Amino acid sequence: MIKNKKVLIVEDEFSIALDIKTSLEKLDYVIVGIASNYKEAMKYSVETMPDIVIMDINISGDKNGIEAAEDIYAKYEIPIVFLTANGDDATFKEALQSKPFGFLLKPFNIKELSFALQIALKKQLENKSSRTTWSNNKVSNTLFIKDKSQLIRVKIDEILWVEAMDNYTQIITRNKKIVVNMFLKEFYEKVPQDKFLRIHRSYMVALDKIDKIENRFVFIGDKNIPVSKAYKSQLLERLDIL
Repeated sequence: MIKNKKVLIVEDEFSIALDIKTSLEKLDYVIVGIASNYKEAMKYSVETMPDIVIMDINISGDKNGIEAAEDIYAKYEIPIVFLTANGDDATFKEALQSKPFGFLLKPFNIKELSFALQIALKKQLENKSSRTTWSNNKVSNTLFIKDKSQLIRVKIDEILWVEAMDNYTQIITRNKKIVVNMFLKEFYEKVPQDKFLRIHRSYMVALDKIDKIENRFVFIGDKNIPVSKAYKSQLLERLDIL
């Protein structure tokens, strides 16, 4: 049993949320909040930084639980376990796009939920411990990325964009592509924040390499990179627009 882990419950049926809260507290989980919609889910996530989120897919409001899960994981890398009464293939496939750590069909018992949480938390811990370590030489504006027994040198100024690939991250320069064993969020934290910006849950870009912005895409050369709604305002704030 993984005890004293902080859990955020996102469920718009309060009686169900309360039952989950009461049951998990008996198992030594700490419930940091109950949210019923996207806005509350994002607010609780940033204010309480839970270890895991239990997310009902069909929450109230303009954005559903899948959209909330995508934004929470993209911004804070908090694992998500979905709850849903819809067991159809379409719902499941849509939920998979947000890379959940678990998926439970209603009705479920508390033991099933507890097992799902334990598996998700263990998976998150294993992901963190298995990521590649590396060093960042700020003086020379160079990253040295550890790959097995070698260190690969990458100049920060040569990076065009960086793309998430499941548990890996792909670095794109004009001359090469390098895949590293870490999440995009972790890579983003290692580079100079004044030069790069996360614009999508799967992409970050070098701001000085942007050629144009059109509709919901950033263009770097021939590459069009999507900009999600969650990051668009931040992107525009970072640009000098005449």
